[in-house]
Amino acid sequence: MGRPSPEPLSSASFRDDEPVFGDGHQVRDGFTVPVFGDVGRWSGECIGRPANRQPAGWEVAFPEEDPLVNLQLREVAFAWLNPTHSVLRRAGVFLAAEPMAFGTVKAHCFKLQALARRGGELGLGRGLGGWDKEDWKLIVADQGAELDPSTVATYVSGVRALRRVAAVVSGIDPFDDPWDGLAATKVALQEHSDESAETDGLSTPDIPPSAWWPLLRAAWTYIHVLAPDIFSWRGDFERRTAALPEPKPRAERVESLKPADLDALLNTWLADPDHPVPLLAQEWKGSPAGTPIWKTLSRIVTNGRNQDLFTARRDRLTKRVTARRAAVLQAVAAGRCVTVHGPTAWSTLGTPAYQPQGRRPVPGAQLDEDVKRWLADPDNHIPVRAVDDLHDKAGTPIWATLARQIWGPRDAARSHPCLKTNRARSAMIMRAIETGQVVLVDSAERSRAGWRSLPMPCPQATVVTRSDGTSGPWRTQITQGELDDELRMLRAACYIFIAALSMMRDSEVQEIERNPLVTYFGSPAITSRKTKLDPARPELFWWISEPVAEAVAVAEALSWHPTHLFATLEPPRQSTRPRRSDGRPRKVGRNGITPGDEIDFFIERINTTHGRLGVEEIPAAHVRPHMFRKTMSAIAAREPDSEIAVGLQLKHAARRAMANRTSQAYGKMAPEWAKEFDQELEQAAALKLVGLLSARRDGEAVAVGPGAARLHAGLDKVIETMDSDPQLRAQIADERVEAALLVSEFPELHLGTVNHCMFDAPQAECQDQLPEDQRGQAPLLGACEPSRCRNSVVTRSHAPIWISEEDDLMVMAKDRRMAPPRRESVLIRLADVRRITDALKDEMGDNL
Repeated sequence: MGRPSPEPLSSASFRDDEPVFGDGHQVRDGFTVPVFGDVGRWSGECIGRPANRQPAGWEVAFPEEDPLVNLQLREVAFAWLNPTHSVLRRAGVFLAAEPMAFGTVKAHCFKLQALARRGGELGLGRGLGGWDKEDWKLIVADQGAELDPSTVATYVSGVRALRRVAAVVSGIDPFDDPWDGLAATKVALQEHSDESAETDGLSTPDIPPSAWWPLLRAAWTYIHVLAPDIFSWRGDFERRTAALPEPKPRAERVESLKPADLDALLNTWLADPDHPVPLLAQEWKGSPAGTPIWKTLSRIVTNGRNQDLFTARRDRLTKRVTARRAAVLQAVAAGRCVTVHGPTAWSTLGTPAYQPQGRRPVPGAQLDEDVKRWLADPDNHIPVRAVDDLHDKAGTPIWATLARQIWGPRDAARSHPCLKTNRARSAMIMRAIETGQVVLVDSAERSRAGWRSLPMPCPQATVVTRSDGTSGPWRTQITQGELDDELRMLRAACYIFIAALSMMRDSEVQEIERNPLVTYFGSPAITSRKTKLDPARPELFWWISEPVAEAVAVAEALSWHPTHLFATLEPPRQSTRPRRSDGRPRKVGRNGITPGDEIDFFIERINTTHGRLGVEEIPAAHVRPHMFRKTMSAIAAREPDSEIAVGLQLKHAARRAMANRTSQAYGKMAPEWAKEFDQELEQAAALKLVGLLSARRDGEAVAVGPGAARLHAGLDKVIETMDSDPQLRAQIADERVEAALLVSEFPELHLGTVNHCMFDAPQAECQDQLPEDQRGQAPLLGACEPSRCRNSVVTRSHAPIWISEEDDLMVMAKDRRMAPPRRESVLIRLADVRRITDALKDEMGDNL
């Protein structure tokens, strides 16, 4: 027995009967509201639990072993949750009228509890009081020595939140900010001696592109290609389960005997003087002669319904069993006994066979008929071991699983022993095995899923192209246990795809309810509830693409939950555990999932099965929900006017003062992503040149301008390389080979709207506009001189723009009202343009 918890302390500020969630909270009907006097934990169920929080994760726990810290944390949490309370006003504590988010209260209390414990270990006294400025800095630095800066920053924030309400907390005097107003992130970086690190961005890293693309492609494969098969197999297994024999009606069952019923049966049996107690005639199985045969006597007394009436539990006799034995021994002392030999006691006395409680004996003819009828159906197959295991050899029947197939899970225990021990039934089973009416069962799968490990053939499975280049169905058979894994994979795929491409928070994804697809400002969107920094939980809209809409539809078909799309895979069932403190019954199963576990499960399974699925292996990477949002923001930030769009999608637009800065931080690109996009641009430029390469092979002049000769020379070099290499010549129709050669030949090619730039810094006109130390890094597009720079080439695709500009300039030059200086600049520009248009007409003529 553990030591009882110390008596809780009373607060001088708040009454024990005051509700924790007062003004400023929308309390739901039918839920118990915790009060300040609840010293163990405060549940937030009464104000609504977000779908991405488990019940145990939506309550604040207080340490009951330390009454002072318990009281201090309750007072602090109460003040944060009731910022307009009259006690705070009288104490001169003025907080924002909006209560602190319950999740933040939980996190701060956890951090302060850890600091209090660490302060005691360092000898600074009990509780959170009596510490000066240097003590707080010492404890936080010591506690965060092994933690990352972002976690240390949360400790700093917790201490500052405590400081604001210290006037109403028992045993704590008001104290100054230990860090003199320095930002929490900078404090954390100083503690880690890393002041040079950037502090104006986000601590959330991007998912590396090497993991991002394979992860999304694998998720899309499950959603778009494999989902129909998985849903079809789910329906097949549901029908197979429904086809199992129904359990026997309760009228055919015998009510289980309770201990008091057993005592009554024993008393009735002993009351009859014609009932002798069987004793051993000689020593047997370690029991001396003259000992009552307890199990045999138990069967006699209960007519075979119980054989443990006098059995010791865990080598110890209970008071009830001791009393029963004493009553029997009194009858023996009175001479009511008969001696029999142990091995033949049951036959000598005519002892009834043992039948488990709750079952009536089933006639043998009935069992024979059940087995014959089941074997007569060719669709029924006997489960046999695929390999040797601890119980038997390969090829032998799995009797318990077979019994569940014949009689159903609830009635199998009654008849299971009769399959193996009865010679006639066992012979019927073995003859069926010899004819091939079997199904092989893997021992590892059976140990995990029991009778649900029976495989079902999958003749209509989708054909995929495997990693080795062969084609075939992605599954040939599947068990119920494997289907459970595939359902979980499909749910994880939907979550990953929606979270990645919608830029929603984890809480927002998990709050998606049924029928969420709408049109918002003319574009497809999804509705959900925003919970972060918004107690009202408003319904908002997130724009999505058609593939995301398909993922939403699949998640909706997968979920059993009446409202939410993401829920545990098993529907709730009544739990046998005691009811909750508020009287409501406990349920097993809930809305919401644990996304980190689901993502890890998905990646691990893909890396195990990617070969037969025909998808890429996902490199090892730490992937979490908030990283999807950050990564997609960095990708979207490359588009024009992206900051406004990203801010709207991230829901940063409500408070524009900080939204611009936050959205920019989300859009900041990691080095590996910058390299990824550079490679994409190089590939795009090379693919653009593939068409020019084909025209050049036919002898055409594909470009004009100062750099045209260099472009033609490079294209001719690539053609010569391909023509001189037999292997490359065989692949002349492969654009990827041509693109690879062009990337090598033109590594600095930049595509443009009016021209292309083959950037060579010493010849670039635009570099003259830059300081000496900044030249040679990249072309300065705003200072480009397409008609003069030796890096510039103009192709047929640019011709319409140049010809259109020439026409406009000619019209302007004919305007007599134009001032002479302006006319002169127009004529100079017209001469530059004609230098290009004349060359286009001379070189390309009718091909323009």
